[in-house]
Amino acid sequence: MHEPNPLDGVFRDVVSAEQIGRRMLKDMLPHGVPGASGFDIAAGTTLEDDGPANTLWDTIPLGDGRSAFLVMEIKAPGYPPAHVLGMARAALRAAADGRSLAALLERVNAALAGVHAKGIDQFVDCAVVVPGEGAVEWACAGRIPAGVLGRDGAFVQLGSQGPPLGMMEGFRYGTEQATMGSGSSLLVLAGGSIGLFRGAADLVAEVQEKTAGEVVSIVHKAVRRASADDAREVSVLFLRKH
Repeated sequence: MHEPNPLDGVFRDVVSAEQIGRRMLKDMLPHGVPGASGFDIAAGTTLEDDGPANTLWDTIPLGDGRSAFLVMEIKAPGYPPAHVLGMARAALRAAADGRSLAALLERVNAALAGVHAKGIDQFVDCAVVVPGEGAVEWACAGRIPAGVLGRDGAFVQLGSQGPPLGMMEGFRYGTEQATMGSGSSLLVLAGGSIGLFRGAADLVAEVQEKTAGEVVSIVHKAVRRASADDAREVSVLFLRKH
């Protein structure tokens, strides 16, 4: 009589690295959006059943009473993206001690460069936004599309201050101040092309009467429609000045 193998069936439901990554990403996403005086703020990351789990939004306290809002993306293949995002997220939280945003990015860049594996061109594009009095402070490592939309329809795109985190050890990052008057808004979108971002910005200009949360939901739905044949995931951060 054939004895049953106790290992039969053990590997029938093996969890893939992609599934683990999607679970990690879901667990890393914040449960709510902290407020900032003078601003309405909303953020969100889409989660697809077959998505790459390669983008994330987050928020961290800076130690001086302010909150920093982060949007990150992994663009190149290599390790499961959520693993790299998790490491970058942990490094950002550990380094956030109230120093300048430039110093924050420089410390995290050094940490990630120090553990980077040779031959894997997988780095972290990271945008950081800190709301302030009549303006926001902006710092970006890599390229994550963002811009300020004035109440009058004028649009100012925000730039990059250096390479993605982990790519070039010792790089000195900069920051910029983006003035925001009453009714102006800021949009950040990771996971899409420049063309997709511009389409999202045009859409935001048409829905200025909506709440911040509704704007993020509208952008998510529009991206899903535009990427119907692609399990694209995006992270959206939206701020509107009172």
